[in-house]
Amino acid sequence: MRNTINRALVAKKRLFFFMMATMLATALSAGTVNYTADDVSIFPNPERGFITMLERHGNKTRYAVKGKESYLTALRTNDKGSLILVLYYLDEYKNAETLPDSILTAFDEDMAVLRNYGMKCILRFAYTAQTYKIPNPDPKKDSIRTAADAPLSIIQKHLNQYKSHWEANADVIFCFQAGFIGAYGEWYYTDNFTNTSSHMTPERKAFLDTLLNATPKNRTVQLRTPLFKTDYMDSIYGSHGAITESEAYKGTPKSRLAHHNDAFLNGYQNQGTYRDTATQKPYIAQETLYMPIGGECNIEDSIRGVTAASHDSTVMEMSRLHWTFIQGGFSTKVTNRWRQEGTFDELNRNMGYRYQLVEGTYDEAATVNGTLHVSLQIKNVGYAPLYNERHAYVVLKNENAAYALKLTDIDPRTWKPGNSYTIEKTLTIPDTAYNGTYDLYLWLPDAYESLQNDARYAIRIANEDVWEEASGMNALGAQVVVSGGSDAPDTSIHLPATLNKANHSAVSDEKWYNTDYFNFGDAWGEDGSDGHNLSRWIEWKVKLVYPGEYIVSEVGYCTNGHSYLLELKQGETTISSFTAVDTDHWGEGDQSYTQKEKWDLSSTVTGIYTLRVHNSTDYGKPKLKSLTLQYNGDIPSGIDEVAELELDAQPYDILGRPVDDSYHGIVIMRGKKILR
Repeated sequence: MRNTINRALVAKKRLFFFMMATMLATALSAGTVNYTADDVSIFPNPERGFITMLERHGNKTRYAVKGKESYLTALRTNDKGSLILVLYYLDEYKNAETLPDSILTAFDEDMAVLRNYGMKCILRFAYTAQTYKIPNPDPKKDSIRTAADAPLSIIQKHLNQYKSHWEANADVIFCFQAGFIGAYGEWYYTDNFTNTSSHMTPERKAFLDTLLNATPKNRTVQLRTPLFKTDYMDSIYGSHGAITESEAYKGTPKSRLAHHNDAFLNGYQNQGTYRDTATQKPYIAQETLYMPIGGECNIEDSIRGVTAASHDSTVMEMSRLHWTFIQGGFSTKVTNRWRQEGTFDELNRNMGYRYQLVEGTYDEAATVNGTLHVSLQIKNVGYAPLYNERHAYVVLKNENAAYALKLTDIDPRTWKPGNSYTIEKTLTIPDTAYNGTYDLYLWLPDAYESLQNDARYAIRIANEDVWEEASGMNALGAQVVVSGGSDAPDTSIHLPATLNKANHSAVSDEKWYNTDYFNFGDAWGEDGSDGHNLSRWIEWKVKLVYPGEYIVSEVGYCTNGHSYLLELKQGETTISSFTAVDTDHWGEGDQSYTQKEKWDLSSTVTGIYTLRVHNSTDYGKPKLKSLTLQYNGDIPSGIDEVAELELDAQPYDILGRPVDDSYHGIVIMRGKKILR
């Protein structure tokens, strides 16, 4: 009987080998993917977009950001923002040679809040927001307006104190604004730096020298007018031409001194921002290919707001000068108009960079220690480029492992607006890679290690069906089969089991872990989460060994009860789900209880799944410590014994020739095509 079965199998294999031979060229060739652009969606991307401002006066409160988490949440949720202008006033320290430690500590704590909420800041300091009048020496002229700021010697001491704190928090600082001098730090009305001067005076240059030394070399410093930079360049080099590609990103004053405009569209010269628009605007347009520009529109007159800040005028100016950010709430005469006309949404999509994939070609098969060829065409449809350093990776990822392959010599900052770029790279598959089929992703994480694995700081590509929010990666719609290595070990947790932080496989938000718990967050928004507990999840890779009925129990901290949802998933498909409702445990403290409801998995086949849990109500403050799935009854004997069809286990190549274990490539074994 066995010989009859084997002869039938041999005949079938020969036919199968012939079919496989005709398919070999296709199997080993590269596949091409065409991408669909998303020109509609508005989403937060790092270091760009509409901003809001938070400020702190030293004599009123220690913090500018801490305690204002709801502002950050609202900006990210409503306006899809990722940036905030933080303005620190050192009012009572304008004559103090040393800032108290409490002020510096408060700054660090503010930056920690930004980091916790996925935001970055534009940073400015000032000593006053007030101006006052003094008599004019010429009695025939009006009085002179000035502001009580700090002298150069005091500012320089304060800069030296802040230096280490700025360096330690550079990951969440997008850029600096020169600040410190004059009312609002805008360098105009000032008691100590030549009042109302629009030029780079000697004392201003001395301040700027100190500021450039105190701020991190990989961050730009924005000046209020183009004239300030050209004067400064003249004082150092005797010339002030706009920056070129070869001069960019060098850490020099020329590559770090950028521009901000707080009178955008307000009059022909933007209230003195420009002296000669015919020469200075082309200069700014070139500079902003390498350094960011942003600011606010301060038009307070409704009629002027309609005419000067019309849709066409706004879009033309922003795209021409490569704007990256602007205040979303000032002036309301303008921003409200933008919202009514749809300009606001258009700017929200296009300010800064907006990358889109056009086409990609990828090898469909590779071997361990072998090569993987990728070809990507990408374009920037935004108004501006990216400015701070960022690296690009192609990631191979499946349920067992992920490998990030760096695209060396690829600098996303060079993807300028209005242009398309083709990336051709031959990558090496790591020698540690497991055999298997991997999905390909494009990953553009933050360059700082502290933020690299935080998906909120990764760049989202503006194409349909590419963004994976949990990982911060962009799916390329392609797969590669890797062979020649070892098979992935079984890392799944065999049910029944207790699931906890120590054995989890993925989580939506790592920062919501503390020592013992996964924190779903506060449904009422007291911590700024504003219902984010509904979107946070934790999951485990599990193997269902015993189908049947399970009792679900939980250990955790719970205030005012909660309800959570369990989902057994294969990929994106939910195989089975269960909602556990806690109505008996209200109050504070660790609580362990067994749910009365039972989860029936008797009709679920054995296999490997993803078990995900998340809160399913909009109340309570649940924190999960562990979750136990206990088999309800005696574990059946022999349930994990699977009968195997008695087929020939000898591997063959596609021409029907027997091969041994040293052969790597497509083989036919037990009637299946395997790439090993």
